[in-house]
Amino acid sequence: MHVARQWWTERTWLKRLAIGAGGLVALIVAAAFVLTQVVDPNAYRGTIERQVSAATGRAFHLQGDIELSFFPWLALTTGEGELLAPRGFSEPRFLRWRKAHVAVRLLPLLRGSLVVDRVRLVGLDARLVRAADGRTNWSFGSGPRDAGTQGAWPDIAGIELRDSQLDYVDDKAGMRLRLASLRVAVEPVREHAPMRIALAATASMAGHEERIAVEAGVVASLGPTITLDDLQASGRLLGARFGTRGASWHLAAPRLRLDPEGGAYEAPKWELGFSDAVLTGSTTARMGAATAVLGTLALAPVSLRATLAAAGVELPPTRDPRAFQRLSLGARYRIEGDALQVEPLDILLDDTRFAGRVTREAGILHFTLHGDAMDLDRYLKPEGTASEPFVLPVDMLRALRVAGTLDLDEATLAGVRMKGVRLGAGP
Repeated sequence: MHVARQWWTERTWLKRLAIGAGGLVALIVAAAFVLTQVVDPNAYRGTIERQVSAATGRAFHLQGDIELSFFPWLALTTGEGELLAPRGFSEPRFLRWRKAHVAVRLLPLLRGSLVVDRVRLVGLDARLVRAADGRTNWSFGSGPRDAGTQGAWPDIAGIELRDSQLDYVDDKAGMRLRLASLRVAVEPVREHAPMRIALAATASMAGHEERIAVEAGVVASLGPTITLDDLQASGRLLGARFGTRGASWHLAAPRLRLDPEGGAYEAPKWELGFSDAVLTGSTTARMGAATAVLGTLALAPVSLRATLAAAGVELPPTRDPRAFQRLSLGARYRIEGDALQVEPLDILLDDTRFAGRVTREAGILHFTLHGDAMDLDRYLKPEGTASEPFVLPVDMLRALRVAGTLDLDEATLAGVRMKGVRLGAGP
């Protein structure tokens, strides 16, 4: 009987505690509902503008209406807004948007914790400027920060940009880059949590007719060492020599490791594609006072003529229409400062296989190649084709600063078969 009475007493207290907690939650919900229905957030527009301006040191304006909503999050939505560049820049524009939306969880907020839902910016127009003296308009002053929160990450479910545009102007380098039709999604933004990033844009550069359309996705883990997993990017090169249809390209890497502080970068496996050509390889790099890059390259068999045509380069017609239809290569490479070494180097051009090495020292590119057998007649202009007398471009070859030898076990020219042919070039 005593045990039963104790059990009933504990159950009664648990019930009372649950009712009290439920009442508290109901009171908070009711207060939030009244807040969003009664309070006009537009009355605080001036306060918001002054607080943001004071925090950033820049002029901040909200032109559109401000709306508060409660369900299912406590959300703030604004219309048009603008954050200007700091003083001293010829272009005052920095960030401008058509619509912004941010929502936070109410209960964590009451406990002093900021848990943010997806932040959305629609119609963002960003202008990032690097002045001729090196100053940047995206750098903010390092104001005083609370020691307890210094270095703390926000907890944001995601950040999303829609229908946006970004202009990068580098007055020091004389470069202007534009990302149009920009879409970005990042989720989540949380300390020690991998972030899935997806973006799409069309990039163009002032003074160039070509454009590049890109769609990319990656999972990024940030820290002293940055790890990028499952990088996938693809798109098309458009305009000028690529025409209206453009040429397709893609880039893929299962994992990239970046150590900016130590200057170490590693891509154990990557793939780069252009039209029908696919180049695979691996890269390890150490940047700093002694820069070193090493890795491997492999080009799968592809039509050289078709690949160059996709890039807007037409090879001249040849006596054998099947010439330049097959190209593949494999190589190991190493770069140390200005020095380059490619060895071993294996190339297959149509039916001829070459092996050798390429080096670069003191600004001169040296090569040593050995081929088995090559029918040079295949690569001549078709018979009966009018052509200007051939003049060796000596000045151009000297400007290239190339030196080396090409040995052929056997070569055929004008129907004559020759053995032990050597061709040489010098700077």
